[in-house]
Amino acid sequence: MKPIVLFINNHPYSHFDRGGRYILPVSEIDIHMVTRNQAHGGLSGLDQPPLAHVAVCDAEEEDRWRAICEWTLRNHPISRVIAVHERAVLLAAEMRSKFGLPGMPFETAERFRDKLKMKEAVRAAGAAAVPEFIALDTPEDLTRLDWRLGRKVIKSRRGLAAKDLYMVDTLEDARRVVAGLDLSGGHYGLEDFVTGQIYHCDSVVQDGKIRFTSVGKYLADPASYAPGSIFGTVLVGEGELSKRINELNESVLSALGIQDGTTHLELFHTPEDRLVFCEVAGRPPGGIIPPVIEWQYGFNIIETQIRIDAGLDISLGSAPAAQDGGTCGFIAFYPGGGTHRTIDPQRFTALGIVEHLAHGGAGNGRGGVRHSTDFLDSYVVRAPDDATLLRRIADIEDEYRS
Repeated sequence: MKPIVLFINNHPYSHFDRGGRYILPVSEIDIHMVTRNQAHGGLSGLDQPPLAHVAVCDAEEEDRWRAICEWTLRNHPISRVIAVHERAVLLAAEMRSKFGLPGMPFETAERFRDKLKMKEAVRAAGAAAVPEFIALDTPEDLTRLDWRLGRKVIKSRRGLAAKDLYMVDTLEDARRVVAGLDLSGGHYGLEDFVTGQIYHCDSVVQDGKIRFTSVGKYLADPASYAPGSIFGTVLVGEGELSKRINELNESVLSALGIQDGTTHLELFHTPEDRLVFCEVAGRPPGGIIPPVIEWQYGFNIIETQIRIDAGLDISLGSAPAAQDGGTCGFIAFYPGGGTHRTIDPQRFTALGIVEHLAHGGAGNGRGGVRHSTDFLDSYVVRAPDDATLLRRIADIEDEYRS
């Protein structure tokens, strides 16, 4: 008999379709899925491949999710728990720890989810430079950082996709912001703003060893999303900066104690050439980074997380798309800002576009953008070298807006 696993899923089911190849290993495991309801796209595409065991919850009913997961674990011989979305990782770890199952335990997952506990562990281990930070539990806590040093960031300790994040330039600005926030329950933190280019480092870890890393540079600050604006990333090849980022990544992951899984780390490269840790998630990267990695390195990092969680063998690919020495990135367009544009598919080859991802449900329905990966149109771009990649991305932006 196939192993039976619990899959706690916050994505639309169609998220696991890669051009007709579904990355859920249904031929190797029997999946009991708990997913968000149809209003949030949770069952979109469920007919292919179908699952026999599906429970549906409202996206915000955390207690209901927990109750269904516990019922499933008590009534079926579940051997593993799978989670690839940030909002599911902690619940999955809670279930593993409660029922004695293998995989990332709750204590480790909490260090990857709670940004204050994360930074405390990184700082205590001397793994990386971190901005000055404090817990923000009362308005009086605002005075515990030195405002003479300039801008600060108020952020949710368990936030994702740059939501619940506020830039404040003065103590007075900060007081106005927190007046509208519920500071009870340890939900927020305050930290110094760091000026610099933001990079990300994405990894696959097995038995406590990093088996794969990919370094990328964001084309825009993830917190700067707005109607009509753009986002994107370009991969960073081998070099001194990439080497330093990988070393920081290794130190941070060691400090946080991950044994098996995938990670998505973000950091700042300051004008003074310092690397400063921002945050790291214990799950695959979001948005369009997984397709970029797949085109460049020949494997799907979300599928890798699923297989690691399920206790299945993984393959990190043979980089078939990169044998020409090329590089890869993406550009994405947020909804709003005028008439919806697109690019004629007949132009894809000339522009180096290898994949177009359209997101019909982007935006909040009122002209706003909900989070940093709330893209309307995204284009994965290949090029023979870095300069050509940046030129092609610029050409795509011009053509999309024309």
